[in-house]
Amino acid sequence: MRAVALLFALAAPAAAFTLPRSPASQRSAVRLASSKSKTAGAGMDTDEASEYEYNEAEFADYASDYSEVDDEADLDLDDAESILDLYDDYEDIGGYDLTPFEKHAREVFLTYAEQVQSSIDHEAGDLSSSDNDECETTQLENAAILKKDLYSMLRALDIDATEDESKSLWKYLDVDGDGRITLEEFLPWYAEAIDAAQQVSMGFQDMVKTRRTVNKFDATEVDDGVLRRALECAIAAPNRRGTEPWRFIKLGKETVGKIVKLKEELHAKNVAKSDGGDAMEGSFVSWAKVPHWIVVTYTKAPPDSGPDGKMQQREDFKSTCCAVQNFLLSMWSEGIGTKWTDGPIQRTEEFAEICGIDLEKEKVAGVIWYGFARGGLNRAAAKMRTKGVEEVLDVLP
Repeated sequence: MRAVALLFALAAPAAAFTLPRSPASQRSAVRLASSKSKTAGAGMDTDEASEYEYNEAEFADYASDYSEVDDEADLDLDDAESILDLYDDYEDIGGYDLTPFEKHAREVFLTYAEQVQSSIDHEAGDLSSSDNDECETTQLENAAILKKDLYSMLRALDIDATEDESKSLWKYLDVDGDGRITLEEFLPWYAEAIDAAQQVSMGFQDMVKTRRTVNKFDATEVDDGVLRRALECAIAAPNRRGTEPWRFIKLGKETVGKIVKLKEELHAKNVAKSDGGDAMEGSFVSWAKVPHWIVVTYTKAPPDSGPDGKMQQREDFKSTCCAVQNFLLSMWSEGIGTKWTDGPIQRTEEFAEICGIDLEKEKVAGVIWYGFARGGLNRAAAKMRTKGVEEVLDVLP
């Protein structure tokens, strides 16, 4: 389940109540004043394509699956027989129209609720019991949580609230002041919060799907704070066995100059060998004008490590690729363009020596160029993917 922040805004009589960020499971982040980042799709490129002509594929168009809601409808709260009258989807609290998130919230609620009969079938869509036709009504009427259990229940639902915030939420939800919160009082609040949270989830997904490679950069340098935040995201990537195999090397202008000179020398040698051909053609000027370089390496398996060592090296490479993706997304979320490159020069001993890489212990995963996109992020070249979800997803029984 994806971990993203969660903010719930509640319209309390006196003031707005807000639950803070939480490492949620599929209940997504809600930021009341957030804006979508324009993003770009990415991939690895080669040194030979350094003329900035590379066009990265664009992710498929994104469409919301939210149904339309009549925002103009007038609701008379005073005339509502219960809070559930505000929700057309609910014929009753155990009805079949609950979303998976709401059904999960109901299941967790009943786990913490007092006076709930053990005969509840959580798998049943209507919470009915096979041997008691009135089980649903009886059990739901008896199901309520006490003040001492609300905090634990929120944690079980991956809502990261403090105990004080839990107490504030209790006051808001305990409408009748009877010292307990029923499922009827809790579930509509949770459903509304989840609906708002998923809006931000859609924003994040849109950023991932529309990110592109930037091939031209302005000369303005990027603040190191942006780099540090990107690295914090990078090293949070999935990492089997916690090996943390990655290393990131920021190259200054002097070091970049040495790499440009190396490419010129190798280019000249290859041209001579090919009798004036275009071997290793590329733009040295473009390389020199890239504002920032980050070399990414990962741990190399010792020669005597055997099959297990080679397997670990493979796992480390996959983890490093995840780290690079996190890095690119973080940069793009702050309006910074990136290009992940690879090529024969990066695999030379001369390159490793210039960058301080011990080839006995490390392998190069690529170079990331980053900076402000010339003309803006929306100018990044893109083309559509040729395959959609239906072409890449197989569903087995």
